Amino acid sequence: MSGYFSEIFGDNVQLESFVSSRVQFRFPEENHKTVPVQAVSVVGFKPQYMALGPMKIVPDSVIVYGEPLQLQNIDRVVTETITLQNLSSGAHGMARIEPPRGSIRLSADEVSYALDVTRYVEVHREVKVGTRNVPAGRELTVYPSVADVVFRCVFPLASDPTESISFYVDYNDFVHSINGRCVPRDSGLPASVIDYALDPGVLECIESVLR
Repeated sequence: MSGYFSEIFGDNVQLESFVSSRVQFRFPEENHKTVPVQAVSVVGFKPQYMALGPMKIVPDSVIVYGEPLQLQNIDRVVTETITLQNLSSGAHGMARIEPPRGSIRLSADEVSYALDVTRYVEVHREVKVGTRNVPAGRELTVYPSVADVVFRCVFPLASDPTESISFYVDYNDFVHSINGRCVPRDSGLPASVIDYALDPGVLECIESVLR
């Protein structure tokens, strides 16, 4: 037994002596499953700077080992709080994973994170909102048909984002809506647009039958 003691209990446990000629070991049943890693972050930027996309985590999932009753309540693990303030350029580093309670083991104790940051410029435009996938014999009217939009674009601005983008209400969204209120979709969004905000963000839609 002394030759296999470290393999059974780990290198951090030392065998001093046997107090009985008969030794019994009872190992609880153990299972495993893969769960996602969720980054917990507090991020702030200098004026006119923002994240180019969501924070990237590697690995984005880990294997959790433990007793079946403990595993059934674990659907994710989280990192320690990643605090980044006053950013004007990309940031990266390492963050520890907060271990779940109980006798749980993880396939990784930490993750690497990366956040791309860019300078942006705001562009204000008035856009028309159309419709798509309306079946023959029917008409879908959107109120209002014009909305104000604020684009956040990568600086410097190479071209007007409204030249390629369009906004519309999908008829299928209207059919599945509860009260005829729909959120417009976008099409042809250029890569230079990081984000946008529509006002109003929800539109009233009315269906009519053509004769």
